[in-house]
Amino acid sequence: MEVTRTDKAVTLRWENEEVSEGTLVFVSSSPSLEANSEPVFKVSNAAKHYTFETKDIPVYFFLQAPNGDKRVVSERILPLESVFNFRDMGGYETKHGHHVKWGKLYRSSNLVNINQADARLLQKLHIKWICDLRSSSEVQAQPTPEIQGVLNKHIPIGTAKNEKTTLPVSNDKAIYEPLMGESYRVFVQSVDGFKEIFSEILTDAKAGLPFVFHCTAGKDRTGVLAALLLTLLDVPEKTIFDDYAITNRYQDNILQEMGGIVSLFSNGSEKIDLEAFRPMAEARPEYLEIAFDEMKKQFGSVDDYLEKGIGITAEEKAIIQQQLLE
Repeated sequence: MEVTRTDKAVTLRWENEEVSEGTLVFVSSSPSLEANSEPVFKVSNAAKHYTFETKDIPVYFFLQAPNGDKRVVSERILPLESVFNFRDMGGYETKHGHHVKWGKLYRSSNLVNINQADARLLQKLHIKWICDLRSSSEVQAQPTPEIQGVLNKHIPIGTAKNEKTTLPVSNDKAIYEPLMGESYRVFVQSVDGFKEIFSEILTDAKAGLPFVFHCTAGKDRTGVLAALLLTLLDVPEKTIFDDYAITNRYQDNILQEMGGIVSLFSNGSEKIDLEAFRPMAEARPEYLEIAFDEMKKQFGSVDDYLEKGIGITAEEKAIIQQQLLE
């Protein structure tokens, strides 16, 4: 199933084998459906889509099959005006037939340029806190504007709290591929940062869920954290890599961000061709694979990295799954 949006409407599309004849479709602006809600559509064999006219964000479709089975479907990518790569991680199916709840986990690029309309959307989504994975120097150079009612916490991944960011500058693309690989190995060492993030989900009443996490492009540090969260929820590895690859739609946006990072943190003043940074703008599966391989090398598996490296107990895993799966 897929949800697409135009300026005036949101459309849910499906294949015949995905939705049974007689399925009732409900629509809501909340991931929880009110008990007295009335269906807006009943699926027939000829129907393969339903369009709901609205400009509102977000929109959730609730499907109730004739046998009583229920499913929620929503937009993967939310169309923010001032922020790219803002995504809801809900809806993914686990190995055991459950689904990640919509409206709980969000991933994004940095929020430094967020406008008032998009800030209001974060409030409308009831996001409790922003988890900023960038280095201290990145945060200092490009701080996230304050959003009323939304806590902003800085938990760097890949660097220490006060470590400065440096970036080698060259027009030679070849230097950036191994640089990206090494970065993903370094991310794996941030067990304390990942532990703090999971602890916030579990124990901090001011944080918890829903929350949004981001780095600069919403690709690398964000991608590894997203992969760990989905692994903890028993989502299949193929789905995890598919989620990671969605970022490739935003390569040009990322290159522009890279240009800003170069200006902020490079030691040289020479003019650089942004295309040289293309390897750093791509969400290549081999990058995430390097992180997974490093976890397996050190701990035996990604699951063991979560348990033995980060320290997620079986009880904590069960609590997080109870919060995030349906």
